[in-house]
Amino acid sequence: MRVLLILAAVLLLFAVVGWITFHSEPGRSSINLETDEIREDTGEMMRSGSKLLRNAEEEITEDQDDERPPSQP
Repeated sequence: MRVLLILAAVLLLFAVVGWITFHSEPGRSSINLETDEIREDTGEMMRSGSKLLRNAEEEITEDQDDERPPSQP
C-alpha cells in the first residue's frame, strides 16, 4: 500500500512540474513523458548546484584566509 501511495505522489509531483502530461481524446488516452523538459530542468538544477558549491568553496577559502595570522617580514 505504501508503494502505491509513493508512486502516486511521485506521479503527481512529475505532473505538477510538467514532466508528465495526460491527454484524452474520444476512444484514446495517453500519458506522455516530456523528456526535453526533464533534460532542461535537470541541467538547470546541475548548474545551480555547481554554482552553489563554488560559492560555498569561495566563502570557506575566504574565511580560512581571514583566520590566518599575518606573515612576518
